[in-house]
Amino acid sequence: MMNIYPEYYKKFRCIANLCEDSCCKDWDIDIDSETERFYQTVKGELGDKMRKKLVTDEYDERVFKVENGRCPFWNKDMLCDIYIGIGEEHLSQTCANFPRVKIDFDVFQENILSFACPEAARLMLKEKDAYSHFGDEDELSEAENCDDYLSFLLKARKRTAEILTDGSLPFNLRLADCLEFNAQVQSILNDEEPQPLSFENKNGSDLEFILKMHLDFEIMSELWRESLEKVLNNYKKLVIRDDFTVDFEKFALYYVYRYYLEAVRSGDVLYALQRIVCAYLVTGLMDSDFADKGYPLPRMRVLQRYSKEVEHSYENTEKLNAAFENDERFSVENLILLLESIE
Repeated sequence: MMNIYPEYYKKFRCIANLCEDSCCKDWDIDIDSETERFYQTVKGELGDKMRKKLVTDEYDERVFKVENGRCPFWNKDMLCDIYIGIGEEHLSQTCANFPRVKIDFDVFQENILSFACPEAARLMLKEKDAYSHFGDEDELSEAENCDDYLSFLLKARKRTAEILTDGSLPFNLRLADCLEFNAQVQSILNDEEPQPLSFENKNGSDLEFILKMHLDFEIMSELWRESLEKVLNNYKKLVIRDDFTVDFEKFALYYVYRYYLEAVRSGDVLYALQRIVCAYLVTGLMDSDFADKGYPLPRMRVLQRYSKEVEHSYENTEKLNAAFENDERFSVENLILLLESIE
């Protein structure tokens, strides 16, 4: 099976206790069944603590629950007692793999890094063309030989990325064009004849509803909550900065390459674009607010924290799915009007 990697992937190295937002912070730690079986055999104080701290969560998953925002095995030196005590090879699959993400399409696998990791985020923001050699001719050829549906989606994803990176237009208009293009793609996936979008009786929406929705999400960091509240109270005075959109373009591409091909199973290509619109508006306005205050949270951290708070929360993802499906304000037409209203 062919494995595909973006340019930055193999450059990643965990910086451990130097990390400003550790993956040992805020999250419960999933423990796979093979790792749990081994943990049941570990002797001594460490083994006793493992068995004591291993519980079943509300999703029927076996986890180490965070305590005061920390994994119980993340010590005062911000290092892992399990890693120190029994070796890297005995970390759970979640701990051993993060931030690496492997996406299996049967005929090939794509491998990327998660933006929720600060060091991975730094790598992605530094790369000029992070996905320029990510699954083009070889990938398409492999897919075309066995799956017409997947081949079509790969071509649509490539075109979506081209629209997003067309620097001749402001980013908000590129994103609007991506929505329009993928509305046509969605019609084809639905076995419907693509039709021009109709904006009749569509007035667009003030973006306040998106900010309020994010405040209703599960939130881990009080700084994140306070920042969202400040943006909600002041968003009409904030303008998304041009230099922010240079970085956000890379964040948007990450979302495209992480989520677009989920349509192989879901049949929905608009989901990835709707998520990008939400991320663009929330992080863009937050960045503008922070710029006015001398950046108390650096831009990279704004994007990275959005990934950690929203993208990697099962509960928040479910709320987004429900909103996209049931709230007319998330229709393609309304989102395009909203994006076109941004100065």
